[in-house]
Amino acid sequence: MFSRSVTRKLPRRIVLRAVKPVVSRNRNITLAASSSSHARTVSYMCRRTLSTPAPQLNVSDLDMDRYHELSDATMGTLLERLEDLLDDIGNDSYEVDYHSGVLTLSLGASGTYVINKQPPNKQIWLSSPFSGPKRYDYFPASDDWRYLRDGQGLGELLNGELSEILTKPIDLKIEQVSTQVE
Repeated sequence: MFSRSVTRKLPRRIVLRAVKPVVSRNRNITLAASSSSHARTVSYMCRRTLSTPAPQLNVSDLDMDRYHELSDATMGTLLERLEDLLDDIGNDSYEVDYHSGVLTLSLGASGTYVINKQPPNKQIWLSSPFSGPKRYDYFPASDDWRYLRDGQGLGELLNGELSEILTKPIDLKIEQVSTQVE
């Protein structure tokens, strides 16, 4: 319920009850003690400690038809390039599969990538066994899908991580998305 640092600061004779702390406007927490006559106020530093990042705001002004053209072209190109790459490697434990807008790249003991379209947000989402989940928006200026938090492109991330896993330089060439639209 409370972090160890807060609990250690309290006197040992006070036993905390399982109640929610009361947070006042001045950022103090009042903790209930075992006796109704004892209460302890502990100052704390306000900081975000959640494991997942805050939600991103969708800044895309793509219309839905254009989103589907660009995302379908990206997913199709990505599928082709990954199939060619895995054929060249010839490892039976590696597999790529694409169904209903979800591309799954299984790399045996190295983990599984899941890349999928998110039409309501007009994004492409990636789940990586190394860098975790990311949401990519289309940027017309660079003509590719970019992660808003770090500005890295989808192709850049995949090229870098796959190069490390496969111990050879990889370039999937999924930039310049608009040139891939049929």
